Amino acid sequence: MNRALGITFAVFVATGCANGGDSPATEGGSTDDAAGDLLGDAVGDAVRDAVRDRVGDRVGDRVGDRVGDRVVIKDSGADVPRTPKLESTFPPYGLTWTPSGNLGRAGGLTWTYTGINRGALLHIYWIVCDDPSTPCGLSLNGPITSSSEWTFSATDSDLPGGKLIFTNSTAIMTADAGTVPLSGRLTVTIVDSSNAAIPFADVATLGVTARDGKYGAEIKGTGFTVTALAEVEDTTTSTWTPYLVYYDAAHTVPPDAGNGYVSFGGSFYDD
Repeated sequence: MNRALGITFAVFVATGCANGGDSPATEGGSTDDAAGDLLGDAVGDAVRDAVRDRVGDRVGDRVGDRVGDRVVIKDSGADVPRTPKLESTFPPYGLTWTPSGNLGRAGGLTWTYTGINRGALLHIYWIVCDDPSTPCGLSLNGPITSSSEWTFSATDSDLPGGKLIFTNSTAIMTADAGTVPLSGRLTVTIVDSSNAAIPFADVATLGVTARDGKYGAEIKGTGFTVTALAEVEDTTTSTWTPYLVYYDAAHTVPPDAGNGYVSFGGSFYDD
């Protein structure tokens, strides 16, 4: 479902002028009449200028200011920000969503979005891991818990370059080595339809009050592509491997077989 929220600007224009002094001098009129005419013209000009300035102030207040990429509407001195809302339908905006690949295999998972119909929307945002009912994380020894949820890595991420890195801790039970601790890593990149990086930012910078997500990107075109890869690092070898590749190669204890869990997703917000 498209959410098309438009803004109607109320612009009030005042016309007219104020005249002072006597009536225009006629042939044979006095010097005082002529002076009055000149004074009247001067007063009229001053009043007209004041009216124009006042009208300009009112129009400016009505139309509002642009703060960064967000428009703040002003009415009677009160700021009325446009707050992005969660888009509840999927796929939204008439777009086509094409998933390919696998989050835990070489090359990762690719989500391609094309044909976005923006309508009257000012902004569209894509927010990472925003569903509070499905914690985002990776676990190879049971369901995802708070200890195995993804944690943003500021050191490894490149927000202006469209790259998010999350890390976590998990473990795997093997037949020959017991429980092996592992480090997890999720790499998310985002590009536009021209393959140019779309900057990521925290939700506060974007102006989005998200349900659970902390980072996202503003989508300014009609398409974009997200690529995500989840890996684990065996602390004994210091080698990062797609998590399913590692899991398949590990000799797991039978009760732990099939006990791998991973979660990743994105939500749309718009205004």
